[in-house]
Amino acid sequence: MLFERPWGLVVVIALAAAGVRAADPVDLVDPMYGVAAGRGTCIPGPCLPNGSIHPSPDTLKPSPNGYVRTEPIVGFSQLHCQGTGGVPSYGNFLLTPLLGMATDDAGRASPKAQESATCTSYRVQLTRHDIACEIIPARHSALYRFTFPASDDARLTLDAARKIGKPSAITGDVDIHIDPATGTITGGGHYGGNWSSGPYTLYFCACTSEKPTGHGVWNKDVVSDGVATASATVQGRLGAYLRFDTRTQHTVNLKLAVSFTSVAQARSYLEQEIPAWDAAALQAAARVQWQKALSLVQIDAAAATEPRRFYSALYHTQIHPRDRTGDMPGFAAGTPVWDDQYTLWDSWKTQYPLQAIIRPDLVRDNINCFLTRFAHSGFAATAFINGTEGRVGQGGDEVDNVVADAYAKGIPGVDWQAAYAMLRSDAETRRTPYYREHGWVPVEVKGEHEDTGRMHSGSGTAAMAYDDFCVSQVAAGLGKTADAQRYAARAANWRNVWDKSLEDGGFTGFLSGRHKDGRFSGKAPTALNDYYEGNAWIYSYTVVHDVPGMVELMGGKDKFIARLLFALGHNRIDFTNEPSFQTVWLFDLVGRPYLASYGADLLRRQYDDAGCPGDEDDGAMSSLYVFLDAGFFPFAGTDAYYLHGPRVGQMVFALPGGKTFTVLGRNAGDGQPYIQSVTLNGKPLDVPVIHHRDIVAGGTLEFVMGAKPSAWGCGGDFDTARAARETETK
Repeated sequence: MLFERPWGLVVVIALAAAGVRAADPVDLVDPMYGVAAGRGTCIPGPCLPNGSIHPSPDTLKPSPNGYVRTEPIVGFSQLHCQGTGGVPSYGNFLLTPLLGMATDDAGRASPKAQESATCTSYRVQLTRHDIACEIIPARHSALYRFTFPASDDARLTLDAARKIGKPSAITGDVDIHIDPATGTITGGGHYGGNWSSGPYTLYFCACTSEKPTGHGVWNKDVVSDGVATASATVQGRLGAYLRFDTRTQHTVNLKLAVSFTSVAQARSYLEQEIPAWDAAALQAAARVQWQKALSLVQIDAAAATEPRRFYSALYHTQIHPRDRTGDMPGFAAGTPVWDDQYTLWDSWKTQYPLQAIIRPDLVRDNINCFLTRFAHSGFAATAFINGTEGRVGQGGDEVDNVVADAYAKGIPGVDWQAAYAMLRSDAETRRTPYYREHGWVPVEVKGEHEDTGRMHSGSGTAAMAYDDFCVSQVAAGLGKTADAQRYAARAANWRNVWDKSLEDGGFTGFLSGRHKDGRFSGKAPTALNDYYEGNAWIYSYTVVHDVPGMVELMGGKDKFIARLLFALGHNRIDFTNEPSFQTVWLFDLVGRPYLASYGADLLRRQYDDAGCPGDEDDGAMSSLYVFLDAGFFPFAGTDAYYLHGPRVGQMVFALPGGKTFTVLGRNAGDGQPYIQSVTLNGKPLDVPVIHHRDIVAGGTLEFVMGAKPSAWGCGGDFDTARAARETETK
């Protein structure tokens, strides 16, 4: 299902026609970008675009993704989530090369040297035993190459129980079996403990390039030499080892595949994807996949540092969600299954809108997966990891927003009547009962929408109101007038948690928590109690579906602008987290596009050579960066993109059907953040907005950029002295 079009030919022809220099974007990606603590929490291991498996090193003291760059490596596990926080997911089937024997992470840990990573391989030297390691990925499998020093006790161990942060993830029966004649290890069974906490099945098949000289298993801490079969139950510890003759320096190859359905399926993946031991051919095949994915957006590669940042970010947008079609229990053969949505609360504002431009087939298949999940479970939750629904309730029902965004943008291949049935069901059953009956999420309500205590009165009410706006837009488009009016009225529910008496920084009126008896919580606007990962300052700007109403309650246009400038200058906006993603573009909606440029420039400066300013979160942060460079930003759930001006001289989007959409930035770059003029296909554009139809039709959006604010897009309301004051660096 991945890359249905003849991407290579389309991209090459389209980009050549657009005049983009043909630098290979694969060579510009640095998977170590975003790996440092606090700069993305990404992982260095390689994978294929949206591949099921993602092998990567795990470390002794792991972050939620399994890896901390300064920590010793304990081995290489096969599944990870990219750039996430909270409870760790996966880290299953840890493979570790050793001299001697160890059955826990402390005993396996090794310092490292010569670490390097590309899209298509990862290499490191484990210095404790001087073992060179290399990983090359396929879609459900990976090829490992281990070069051992001279030793009479070289081993490969495979832990079938542990996961990131826990010695055992076993929740039921798990088996392991060795065939010493062929160097094959198989096993798996029932697991749990991921961020989306439902149980799941997972299996593997691994084989080596040569016959081992010895083998064994361990159960708990008891190692049994020469034994080929073992099993464990809940919270048991289980693994196997193979010993090799490396009395002279010697390379042992191992290939390993993972399946969520069976050992037989894992074995089939191994045979199909890695039929030989040809590392060069496998890496070349991975390179072709990444060339196709990364060539969907091309920038001028002349700048010194920008190509590395840009293509590393674009690489991160092509990792989640995982395409597990054909390998997930409970889904019929051929039904699209897109897993590891971790979570849509993070990715709906930027990741899916980016894919709507460059990969509408991915958006289509994800929505069709939502519909299958809805038919199977009665809902499609915000989180979906290891094939299980995660009722996390961080905001509202963000599946609705992804669907509405795709509908507004005319994504083909979706049964929109069926999609609307899901949206309406969410609106009538998934919104909390108190919200449906009274119009707000009360402070007292816990657990009605989710299982984790993440739903809060202020943030939950605002999010559900936006969900209702999205449903109303789809209803209106499908001619369901009564429903459209009903949900449009409910979209105003955010007003029910607006406390006009709250004050901070000289500004009055904020979203607030509200009790069942109607009392506002009265918490300070900088307090976190009534909001998930935010406060009243942050969430009061999330009502993007009713900007006139927001402006009115904040005291009118001039007060709104002054207040938002105060927020930018006094750390009231959190650029590291998703609730603040849309905030700076509100300036475009009140006739101050130069302030949108100013805010976007502040946001972009939060990215540096180490990575993004917060957790990567399924590509949310990196897709935001792509839009920052592109000069336009989506308001997901609608077809509108608001302008701030590009940061590169040229960017070309390769579109379906061989079309291209080119963004030109005359004078663009650092120190030139302000739009001076814009044309769309040669015609002057005097408003700071374009629409999805403008992009997918193909053509050219050309900006002239400058160092100082201009009157462009202000509708005649521009004052040079005022603009200079407003854009002083705070």
